[in-house]
Amino acid sequence: GGSRILNTLDASLQQRLEDLLQGWKSRLPPRVSAAILVADTRTLEVLAYLGSADLNDAERAGHVDMIQAIRSPGSTLKPLLYALALEDGLIHSGSLLQDVPRHHARYQPGNFARGFSGPVAASEALVQSLNLPAVQLLEHYGAKRFHARLAQAGIRRQYPGDGLPNLALILGGTGTRLEQLVSAYAALDRDGSTGPLRLQPDSPMSRRHLFSADAA
Repeated sequence: GGSRILNTLDASLQQRLEDLLQGWKSRLPPRVSAAILVADTRTLEVLAYLGSADLNDAERAGHVDMIQAIRSPGSTLKPLLYALALEDGLIHSGSLLQDVPRHHARYQPGNFARGFSGPVAASEALVQSLNLPAVQLLEHYGAKRFHARLAQAGIRRQYPGDGLPNLALILGGTGTRLEQLVSAYAALDRDGSTGPLRLQPDSPMSRRHLFSADAA
């Protein structure tokens, strides 16, 4: 008498990733969780969905779905900014960006490695995930404009309190959902278009423009 719900999950892949995450759980710091979301970039179908490290682990708040939870994206928005800057003609892959100390009022970003490389090609700055060139690029592109372009494509972010988009957003100074981040990354393999991820085979397919095919 129960109902049957069809979904897009690949049972074999789901099981393999659950086993993988169980193996990694013991290496995580106390009270730290993890999530894995895998999607087919062609169909936007979700193939694996693991919302936490262990649903039954209360110490790691396993009941919290970390795919839907709003979290800092860290540096993961950088490729999207570089793509939009390429589309805009602000840079090409060999353009020199400045990996040097920058001061914006009380905001003084640094690199993870705590060093500076000076002039660096845009492609190399992205490969190394350098912070200062990304801040320089966002300053030229515009934080509010970057925020608006992502929002138009369905990638929404939240800011602390009544905060507004600023230079810190490219280094994780905002909040977003993993589901929307995966959707945004799909655009890199879909000629710049994205859309909501699909969990059921009969879910409608929709396309939203994020950046050009050449930029992708």
